[in-house]
Parts: sequence; C-alpha cells; structure tokens
Amino acid sequence: MIAKKDMRILFVVRFTGDEYLGIMSLSAVLKQYGHEVELIEAFYKKVEKRLKENKPTIVVYSTVTLFVDFYLKLNKRLKKEFDFFSAFGGQHPTAVPELIQEEGVDGVCLGEGEFALLELVNALCAGKPIRNINNWWIKENGHIFKNPLRPLIENLDDLPFPDRDLFATQSLCNIEKMSIMTGRGCFYNCSYCWNSFYNQLYKQQGSTVRKRSVQNVIQEIEHGKKKFPLKFILFYDDIFILPYDWLEEFSVRYKQCISLPFFCDVRADLVNEQVVKLLRNAGCFSVSMGIETADDSLRSNLLGRTMSREQIVEAAKLIKGYGIKLKTTNLVDIPGSAIDIDFETIRLNIECQPDFATVRKLRIYPKTKIDTAFAESKNDIPAIMSSRNTAHTHVSQNMHSLFAIAVEFPFLLWFLKILIQLPLGSVYRMLYICWEGYCAYYRLYPTSIKTFLRGLKKYVKIITRRLVIP
Repeated sequence: MIAKKDMRILFVVRFTGDEYLGIMSLSAVLKQYGHEVELIEAFYKKVEKRLKENKPTIVVYSTVTLFVDFYLKLNKRLKKEFDFFSAFGGQHPTAVPELIQEEGVDGVCLGEGEFALLELVNALCAGKPIRNINNWWIKENGHIFKNPLRPLIENLDDLPFPDRDLFATQSLCNIEKMSIMTGRGCFYNCSYCWNSFYNQLYKQQGSTVRKRSVQNVIQEIEHGKKKFPLKFILFYDDIFILPYDWLEEFSVRYKQCISLPFFCDVRADLVNEQVVKLLRNAGCFSVSMGIETADDSLRSNLLGRTMSREQIVEAAKLIKGYGIKLKTTNLVDIPGSAIDIDFETIRLNIECQPDFATVRKLRIYPKTKIDTAFAESKNDIPAIMSSRNTAHTHVSQNMHSLFAIAVEFPFLLWFLKILIQLPLGSVYRMLYICWEGYCAYYRLYPTSIKTFLRGLKKYVKIITRRLVIP
C-alpha cells in the first residue's frame, strides 16, 4: 500500500547517548514504504511546537521500564492539547500491555514492531479499521481490543538497514563508531534479563534466536563506511559468538572486507581458545563478559547463570592472553546478597584483571523470571526498585561508585569498608563518571581526541538536560 503523504510518524525520544537501533529499524521499514518519519527530543515544548503545525500525526514512544512513567506523563499532557494517535512499544509495553488503560494511550505494540507498526500506519493513512491488527492492543471509545502475536521475522536479511539518518539530524550520531545487531534473541534465560520473558512470550513459535547472514552484516558496515569515517564497530548482540560456524565465517570475511577493530559480548562458559582465536583473527579489540557476582549459588540459582568461578577466571585469562581488552559486568543489590559478597565480587574481578569493571544495581523488571519468582513467593519487590533496606542506600550507592576504581587499584580494599560509609556520594559518583569515560575512550573503544571531546560535550549536554523538567 502506498502511504498518503499527509500523515507523519513522529518518534518522541528521551536521549541517553545510546544508539536506538530499534527505532532506526522501525523508521527504515516505514520509509521503505513511502512514509514520512521524523524524530524529536522528548521535551514538551519541542513536541508541542511540532504538533502545532496541525499535520495528522502518529506519535510513537519506544520505552523501557525506567522511562515509561516519563513518557506516559508527557503523552497525557500532549493529548490534552492535540489530536494524534499515540502508540507505545518496546520492552516495557511488551511485558505490560495493560498500560493501554492509561489515559491518552491509543495503542500498545507487543513484540517485534517493524511490520506491526507498518500495518497500523498503513491502516490509519487509508482510514481503515485498526482493531484487528496482530501484535496490537487498541483502545477505541473506551473498549480495548487485544490481538494475538504475529510470527517473528524469520529472515532478518529481509529488513532494510537501520535508518541512521534519523539520528544524524540530531547531531547524536558518532560518525567514527557504528553500533550493529547481527541477530535477535538469546539462547539463555537469565532470570533478571528481559529475554527470560521474551522467550516465554514466543515459546509457541520455538526459539526467538535468529542470525543475519555474514554477508548482510558486512554489507551494512560497508554501507556505513561510505557515509561516515568509521574507525570502530560495536556489536551489541546478547551473545555475539553463537553459533560457532557463523563466527568462523565472520572471522574470515570481516578481516577481508572490513578490517576495523570491534567490540562484542561473550559469555564465560562459551569462551574457549578456538573462539578467542577467531575473535582476535577477525580484529576484535575488546569484549564484555558478565561476572555479576562471586557467589556461585546466587549466580546459578537466583540469576540463572549456570557457570562456575573457575570458568569465569579461565575465560578472562584466555581473553587477556590474546591481547583483547576485557570489560566485566557486575551486579550489586542482589536479593539475598550482602556487602561481604560485593567485596568478594571485587576480588574475583581483580583476579580477572579487566580493563574496566562496570557495575550496576540489580533492577527487577516486570514479567522476568526473577520478578515472577518473587511474586509467586509473595515476596513483594516492586519493579525496578532496589532490593536492599533503604537505611543502607548510601552505602550501596557508594559501593556502586567505587567498585570499578577498587578493582583497578586493589590497595583500596583495605579502606573500602570505611570509604563506603562516608557521606561523599556525589564525590564518588563524579570519580566513577570520570573513570568510566577514561576507560571507554582510551581502553575499550579507542577514538581520536576530537571525537573524545565531542562525546564528552554530548554526555554533559545529556546529563544537564535530565535536570530540566520537560
């Protein structure tokens, strides 16, 4: 169906500094079918100005749990003044489609959105009914129409390359780096990860895991190299190194055709010498590997990551031994954990000798395995809330800020129990931000001084904007 030119799709985005590959993919499909797509930052005044142009508009919000209340509040305020169709999609709406009941929400998309959104837009442009479009929950005149899921996109090569021009107009595109997904889905079901819900949602369709062909991935990078002076590639697949036969082909073709340093994610119990050799031969510069916690019971039984301490240490040694930079990911505020376990996790990281040990607080997201387990045990831990007693919040925050620095400078362990008790949270936070920036730009994702300064300016701008009420 040829789209009418008098209706536009407006993506409203709260910028965080990341590349929004999901929105880029949605935009690419819509543009492929002739639709007008625009992007605007999620500030009321900016969106208001665009909507005052009085052009029929479909406003789309793609959101995770952390930002859903922000988008709902913004949308409710806009709907009181303007007439447009509001559509919510992304991780949180997929898990909690009941937000269709919120004031001002017209449609909620579950699961993959490319062709679901295209069908909705085509119908709205043509003035056709939208009640029975698969993947959508639609609200009309107070009635809610719940439709089933459509099949997952089987061949990802059929999708157009992400629409990077959409974000380039906002000066948020890092022209020296490109983020890419070579596939979708995950073979594993870590309890705290959104994939544990997503795999369950699509269990009737089989595995959610699909991989693009090596040739298709190479073509996307070659396309990017023609537009931007690329110097580094970031592969953001949940587990980049599976399947092994794909990795073997990639290792050869990537080195022949692209030969740019790259970053990817690995999993400790899948790392062996053959895998590390393939990564290194392809030009891998840095990898991220999850440790999460040093406690084997918490890691395996609560978090669902069935790997041993020995496997983690051995994988780290292999990676470092082949000259690949290592970033580890870790969690604090794990239910059932304690400050002594956090210290042991620091010691495990010290043994692994990462180039940067990132850490975050565990968040309990809706419909994940860990959320379901707590609900069934009637242990009420609200979504995205910290699991520890609020009396220890400042201690937990200080541990979060000093974790990576203590890994880099092990002598700090002698003083850390005292340091985390001090009311110096803002100082520690600033130290962490500076250390994270240094490691990112000089250790993990090397770049030019010019790009570093541009990235720093962009980061400060984003942080400053967060302090402003939209």
